[in-house]
Amino acid sequence: MNHISDEEFLRELLKDFRVEAAEHLQAIVDGLLMLEKKPDDEAGEALIESMFREVHSMKGAARAVNLVQIEQLCMSLEDVFHEIKNKQLTLQSHMFGLFYRTSDTLQRMVEEIDASTKSVSGKEVTKLITELGALTCEAPKPAGISFFQPSDRDEVEENLEAATPGEESRPGNAQAAGPEEVPEEEARPAGSAETVRVSVNKLELLLRQAEEMIPIKTAIDYQLAQLDELSAPGNSGLLKLAGSLRQESRKLAMALEELMLGIRQTLMCPFSSLLSIVPRIIRDLGKEYNKEIRYEMVGGETEIDRRILEEMKGPLIHLIRNCIDHGIESGDERLKHHKPAAGLLKISISQDSDQQVVICVSDDGRGIDSNKLVSAAVKAGVIGDSEVSELTEEERLMLLFTSGVSTSPFITDVSGRGLGMAIVEEKVTKIGGRIAIQTAPGKGTTFTITLPQTIAAFKGLLVQAAEQQFLIQTTAVMRVLELRPGDIQSVESKQVLIHQGESLAVVNLADVLGIADRRTRSTQGYPKPVLLLEVSQRKVAFVVDGVLGELEGVVKSLGNHLKHVRNIAGASLLGDGRLVPVLHLPELTESALLHGETAEFRLDENAEDDLKPEERASVLVVEDSITVRNVLKNIIEGSGFRVATAVDGVEAYDKLQQETYSLVVSDIEMPRMNGFELTAKIRQNEQLADMPIVLVTALESPKDRKKGLEAGANAYIRKGSFDKGNLIETIHRLI
Repeated sequence: MNHISDEEFLRELLKDFRVEAAEHLQAIVDGLLMLEKKPDDEAGEALIESMFREVHSMKGAARAVNLVQIEQLCMSLEDVFHEIKNKQLTLQSHMFGLFYRTSDTLQRMVEEIDASTKSVSGKEVTKLITELGALTCEAPKPAGISFFQPSDRDEVEENLEAATPGEESRPGNAQAAGPEEVPEEEARPAGSAETVRVSVNKLELLLRQAEEMIPIKTAIDYQLAQLDELSAPGNSGLLKLAGSLRQESRKLAMALEELMLGIRQTLMCPFSSLLSIVPRIIRDLGKEYNKEIRYEMVGGETEIDRRILEEMKGPLIHLIRNCIDHGIESGDERLKHHKPAAGLLKISISQDSDQQVVICVSDDGRGIDSNKLVSAAVKAGVIGDSEVSELTEEERLMLLFTSGVSTSPFITDVSGRGLGMAIVEEKVTKIGGRIAIQTAPGKGTTFTITLPQTIAAFKGLLVQAAEQQFLIQTTAVMRVLELRPGDIQSVESKQVLIHQGESLAVVNLADVLGIADRRTRSTQGYPKPVLLLEVSQRKVAFVVDGVLGELEGVVKSLGNHLKHVRNIAGASLLGDGRLVPVLHLPELTESALLHGETAEFRLDENAEDDLKPEERASVLVVEDSITVRNVLKNIIEGSGFRVATAVDGVEAYDKLQQETYSLVVSDIEMPRMNGFELTAKIRQNEQLADMPIVLVTALESPKDRKKGLEAGANAYIRKGSFDKGNLIETIHRLI
């Protein structure tokens, strides 16, 4: 299959967009001119509906080619037409000037897409968006509808993360510090220590500069070891010099540790600075899911490293959403089970005896059904039927954090794909934490996250696999054992190591990383070192060729070009100047478990390449916008599928009756027959009733998603910027 380059494809898409956008803009201007003539009510409503659709389509096309400013301006104009259409805003003569200025600005922006200089400034776009927004703010709202109406769930979370505490904030919660400043201490009596505001960025820079001294200390230790070897023959001068340098090295190490500890303590802030956003999140999610939620918070004064707090925003918001969406029942359901109509969500923060911060996010909802989790894991190929009986209750619940495992019957762009909780676990693990679950049917669920109070310098175990060296974070290493061939047992085609009564998957690190030649490996060199690693309550035994020692260092990113190298988190500098890869333990553990599975469960990503074109699964893409249609077609074809297209539901239904397809990907807003109508018609046809249907659309409200589910769709994905991974993964799961 021949594919053009991404750059060439984007140029072609932009050409399509210019043509399509010009047509939309002309239709909008024509509609405005006719509206100004004050047609009768029926004709006026038809014109408003037509312009709403034109703006909506242009917004979706702009989003597809990542023209953010055009998309945002279209979205604001669309909001106004939406409220006029729904009779929430009365069209008045003074509005037309603003509409014309908006269309003129959009036209200039389209004409200048590739221009080196732009006549439209960001300030001008922002001003228009503000003016359009003022119209919708002044519109009368029907009772019971929140003034906060986000366009999609991702934007809800982004907006809420930046939100300041509202009137619901609990007394005693500290006001969040600004993004660049550390809160000042309260005024002290005369003669006490003075305070000063310091930029957080400056403190973090200072800490990074201090940490950069760690490799220098490591290099000095390496040079001392070299000096010891040279002085072995008994040279008294060298011996004296080595002793003196060793003493200075110890002084340097102590001073450096104290310096970094002092800076880390300065970066500490109370957990309440993050929790201040929670009441707003809970209020809006409660409205989104039509549930009444009570909120309690305990321990907000507990201090933690500001950098850890920033990393915890996303996981915390996702856990809150999970509790409200999946955990807490609707008011009617709760009353049937003799519970208060309002569900309880509680967040408590404390510090344990090891000076670690413990966060508990709990609800009093329905609890987690571990049987459903296990069934979903088996269906996703994560575990086999034969393994189910061996799982403990704890292991069954931990399947919730496995990528691809979801108990949701309906797939959307933000739920049902089994990724959210896996990402939560990955982020918690990345900052050196761990997460656990406790649940009781009908009583609720508690997620317990244990985190370090500060981000310490990286300490790793230097190991050798094949001819290469790697660093493994020491906090994940439970134990280092000696392994002999007789210690390995085979259980259902898997190699396991029995340790303290547990059966642990045992794999060769070189095999998992793909750096060893299986044909030349033998059992020579046994006993071999084996590392017992525990990552997020998953334990794996890795066989290595050598354990070379422990060292402290700084992990450096691989940069944007190499940021997606699997199993590698970064690199660190050794004392002799060599760079050594640092292993990404969550990915490594996942790779190891896949590596240890039988062929029945191993996915061969290259299997599609061996199929003839006529043997590949076929997908029908239904989309009226040529720009979006080409984007979808290219993405799906690039993943090995055959793709046919249709411009609306009528053409799509005709094609479905004439040819056989594996799946339908459809837009919703289309002429003649929309996506909801097409979905319903397919479900009514006996021959097509089982056809998987994915709705890919810019309609983003919970009401629209519910309508898609009721029509019979299998998945509902927001167009966003066409996240290729979301779409292709969904197609693979449904076919």
